[in-house]
Formats: sequence, C-alpha cells, structure tokens
Amino acid sequence: MRVLIIDPDPQAVKYLEKLLTEIAPEKEISGRCKDIKTATQWLQKNPLPNLIFSAIELPDGLSFEVINNLQKKIPVIFTCASDKYAIDAFRANGIYYLLKPFKNEELTAALNRYETFFSSTTKRQATVNGKSSYQERFLVTIGRQMKLVPADEVAYFFTENKIVYLVTFQQAKYNTGFTLERLEQQLNPTLFFRINRQFIINISSIVKLFPASKSRMKVVLQPETIYDTITSFGRTESFFNWMLGVSDHSAG
Repeated sequence: MRVLIIDPDPQAVKYLEKLLTEIAPEKEISGRCKDIKTATQWLQKNPLPNLIFSAIELPDGLSFEVINNLQKKIPVIFTCASDKYAIDAFRANGIYYLLKPFKNEELTAALNRYETFFSSTTKRQATVNGKSSYQERFLVTIGRQMKLVPADEVAYFFTENKIVYLVTFQQAKYNTGFTLERLEQQLNPTLFFRINRQFIINISSIVKLFPASKSRMKVVLQPETIYDTITSFGRTESFFNWMLGVSDHSAG
C-alpha cells in the first residue's frame, strides 16, 4: 500500500516513518513532500497513493488546497499541533486528526480506521467470525465538537445541495462527509435501502406507503421530510422484497 507524507518538518517525518515501520511495515512510503508546490507536482507525476499523511500548516499555505484539488478522493490522516482545523479536516476527506506530537496508540487507531473503511481488502460482504461486517457508527461534527451516532439510530440519509446528511430518529441532522454510493456499500442491507437517488432509509423509519403510480410507491417517513420519498422506477419490487426480508437487492 502506497503512502504519501506531506510535512515541512523533517523530524516529524522521520518520527512518523519510524512508527509506521513498527506498526505497519507493509505500508510503503512512496513520497515525501514539504509544501503545497512539491505535493502538487508529486501528485501530478506519480500514481496516486492509497493514503496521505498531511500536516495542515505548510510554508506556502494550508494543505487543504492540495487535498481539495484532487480529482479522486483519497483518505487523509491530518496532523497538526492544535485542534483548530479539526472541522475543516473532516470536510476535506480527513479520516483522522492526529495532534502533534502523536503517540503510537493514536497512530494505530488512525490506521485501523483506514483499514476498516478504505482498505482494498475491506468489502461490503467482509466477514468477521463468520458474520457480515458493516459500518455500525458514524463520526459527526457539532460546532467544534464530534460525536458518534450508532447506525441503528439513523432514520435516513439524504442529499441536499450535493451534501449527504443523516437524520436520526430524534430529528437531529448531521453532515456525513460520505456519498450515497459509498453508504450503500457500507450499510447493513437488512436495515437500510436506497429508495431513490436522494434517500437511503432505515426500515424502522417507514410509517406508511401510498401508490404514487403503477410502478412506484410513496414512502412516508418519520421524522417527516419535505423531499421526494417516492421509489425510483425499477426499485419498487426490490423495495418490497427488502421490507419482507426476501434476498433481492437487484435495484435498478
């Protein structure tokens, strides 16, 4: 697995490499960059890494400039001496925020998060002890704080102005930082179903159903929403099978 390190401090880079060698020796350091300019040039000339470790404050600006300009989203573990950029980091596809000087156990936790959600060996049907493994909780931000929301407390996910939000049964709304496509791969399909291009719903959020046309159904949800909750063409049959517990996920 290829790793890119972006950090102007050679001592910090050396320390990070030492810890990576101890914790995850299979990870290859493919590049080391000290600022926005060198990182941008490296990313243009080399195959994209699987994971980026990036300091936020660089000599020529903030590393968010590099990350946000990537054509393909790559998971990033951000490092910083303070927590003032924590919210911005998660908005920039950050999967972990390490405070400098970070410790062995914190780096291990960050790498575990990558392996859980982004490693090429992690599949939708990944198994642990013979049982399917799906995302069980979501890390969300509230102002400058963060909290975990268990998946079974989520009533539905929906898109609004290209941002995907989760809404809990207690009517709290949070930005997820995910896409619906990625959520479809990570959520337990016995509990969640994508009814159309805008909504993935929890089976427990369904209040009632109404025919919307010959081949589509209107799904009334709790909490209520002002948006279209009508099943897409081609999804209605799979939707009914899902509600009844029939193994059919050939949604169109």
